[in-house]
Amino acid sequence: MTMPGASSGTSLLLTIRGLLPSLNEQEQKVGQYVLDHPGEVIYLAVSDLAQRAFASDTTVFRFCRKVGTDGYQNFKIRLTQELATATDRPTTYAVVSTDDSLVEAAAKVITADVKALEDTLRVLDLVALNQASDALLTARHVDIYALGGGAIAALELQYKLMRVGVRAVPYIDAEMQVISAALLTSADLAVGISHSGESEGVLHALSVAKEAGAKTIAITNHPASSIAQLADISLGTAAQGALAHGYPLDARVAQVGLIDLLYTCLALKRQAEVERNQARIAETLHPRRSSAQHL
Repeated sequence: MTMPGASSGTSLLLTIRGLLPSLNEQEQKVGQYVLDHPGEVIYLAVSDLAQRAFASDTTVFRFCRKVGTDGYQNFKIRLTQELATATDRPTTYAVVSTDDSLVEAAAKVITADVKALEDTLRVLDLVALNQASDALLTARHVDIYALGGGAIAALELQYKLMRVGVRAVPYIDAEMQVISAALLTSADLAVGISHSGESEGVLHALSVAKEAGAKTIAITNHPASSIAQLADISLGTAAQGALAHGYPLDARVAQVGLIDLLYTCLALKRQAEVERNQARIAETLHPRRSSAQHL
């Protein structure tokens, strides 16, 4: 499997964070040390980084290639350039601790949410976004698969698609996902939502949908994950929260933000229809108010 590395215009740190789960255990140690100490790493020789990350020199070189750089020196140059242009941007999220006051905790939570959105914008693939919007607009039927915390994003996507005239059904039960996926055709489309990209239920359903001939879209935080590699089109978020304590809160924020972007892209392509839909929705929900506006 070829992993998507960092291009010259992509944040190296965000690339490392996104690829981290797909790396082997030793490479993950190197990646995590870089994420935790980026300002220190730019001054380290390869052997020093290997020693501090409890890995080998060979592992460091292999890690550099997997994140899209041409060796360790190029890696350090890229990292130095990124840090020089982002001195006011924290590279990691501040974690709420039991010692924090309510004011401190609130500031950390909102800052993490904002950063998740900003980082998602930085890794946004506009070509993939455009392709996804075209595929959704031409699909006869759209299935949306998600489990657990991803169900919120699935419902949000259904709501946004409905407003642009795209009928979609979210499935948040693993068995129902597979049943529906098996009945799709080449005229249909399936969207799989998984922060880790390794949700077995979502992955299975998306695989069944693809075998049935349907177009597939993945929404995930990890570009080298199984769901991203399986899907025809992959859309990435860049939330930092770990899965250790359940579905990361900032992951939901990033997913909904990405869905808002997708909705905007769809709406721009269907402006006239969206305006008609909005007017009909307003008339249905608020008939008196809508009538008064036309007096």
